[in-house]
Amino acid sequence: MQAVNLYHAVLRSWSIPPAATFAIVLSALIYLRGWWLLRRAGSPSVPAWRAVTFLLGLFSLWVALASPMDVFNSFVLTAHMLQHMVLMMVAPPLILLGAPLVPTVRGLPVFAAREFAGPFLNWPAAKNIGGVLTHPVVALLLMGLAMFAWHTPVLYELALRSSAWHQVEHACFLVTSVIFWWPVVEPWPGRAQWPRWAMVPYLLIADLQNTVLSAILAFSDRVLYPSYSNVPRLFSFSALEDQVAAGAIMWVVGSLAFVVPALIIAVQCLSKRSPQEAPLPTRSREASPFSALLSCFPEVSFFARFAKSRWNGERMEALWFVVVFAAVIACFVGVLAAGSTDDDDQTMRFKGTSGQLAVTVFAPPRDVAVGRSGFSVLVQDQNSQEALLDSTIDVSAQGAQGGPLTARASSADSDNKLLQAAELNFPVPGDWTVNIAVQRGADQARFLVPVHVVKPEPGLEVEWLYVAIGIFSLILLAVYASRHRSHPAKRPARA
Repeated sequence: MQAVNLYHAVLRSWSIPPAATFAIVLSALIYLRGWWLLRRAGSPSVPAWRAVTFLLGLFSLWVALASPMDVFNSFVLTAHMLQHMVLMMVAPPLILLGAPLVPTVRGLPVFAAREFAGPFLNWPAAKNIGGVLTHPVVALLLMGLAMFAWHTPVLYELALRSSAWHQVEHACFLVTSVIFWWPVVEPWPGRAQWPRWAMVPYLLIADLQNTVLSAILAFSDRVLYPSYSNVPRLFSFSALEDQVAAGAIMWVVGSLAFVVPALIIAVQCLSKRSPQEAPLPTRSREASPFSALLSCFPEVSFFARFAKSRWNGERMEALWFVVVFAAVIACFVGVLAAGSTDDDDQTMRFKGTSGQLAVTVFAPPRDVAVGRSGFSVLVQDQNSQEALLDSTIDVSAQGAQGGPLTARASSADSDNKLLQAAELNFPVPGDWTVNIAVQRGADQARFLVPVHVVKPEPGLEVEWLYVAIGIFSLILLAVYASRHRSHPAKRPARA
């Protein structure tokens, strides 16, 4: 029964990243709007299966970031490797099969597509950079470099210790994999730089890179990443066995991801070539939502004529873009602020045993800042290392200048349902002692964990997100001003 509860807890360990979820849903809505507009215009280049593959790619990306694969990647190397395989071998080719470029641009507001997205894609420098990055030689080197670099012990341990670097690692894997799969998929309306048959050795060389890295993991006689030796084992296999399993998964999944497309391309090259997709038909510019709203009130003739003369066309499109842009930014900031704390920001601070109970405490690394801080506790059987989910855990803290602070830990407050988490609100800086009291039936244990509480550093209240939004907004404004200064609109001469 305990084993069944254990696996149920693992399956319930989902960590929904609010910012990533919002970005993925927004991308899906923009793509679907563009796909629907293209289909309505009669374009044969966006069949329904493209939309399905694009949505499957986004869904697989979300699963990699929100499922137990992400929650347990700091405990189990196999989970981390599965996450990497989804980010590199599953999501990118599915997204590119959806031919996302044209539908995404078409799905943007008219003003954004005309003033920013379209000119950027037609900018010679952007075309040249894109051509260089998606050249098969460059793409193969970039993905190989990302795979080997991030799996070196130094960078891998850095990603395990820091949530920010962990996100950089994921972004690096995703971006370089999209670049790698671009020459293979050749998403419409892109053009191939090499003959189609050249993609067969291209994929086989990538498979060779994957085989070398997976063999290093599978056949190593020591644990390459010390963090997995130090953290408590959640399952019956050892850290070295976990590493061997991760290498085997990388070997099998990676080989399938590379060899199967190579076989498909080889068969296609030996068979009759399929006809090229038809070009995108032209379509008249659609009315803005505000223009459509005004058309619903024809009886207010004076107001409608006045609004139409003043706000129709480019002015209304610009206003609509500003409103949508502000609303998206506000929603993004809101979901990010409402997001839960990331378990990646916690490290193991204490590990001890008492009787049959083995207790591990996870807390923020280094010093704890004044305010709310989370503490997660894992209780295991000392002999079998089985997680004891029915334990009662009380967390309290006492300091020289304050306290006591008390909280009851609960698995509902933790992304990892094998752990129980509680928050303590430290009012003042100083040296504090956190008391972890564990009870399970007749077994009781008490552990003391010293923490040092410091004042928050000045200036950290300004989030990097607001700075990035401000810079991005200024860039858009500068691009718009530059284009209209260089190409002023022609105005009729006054009588």
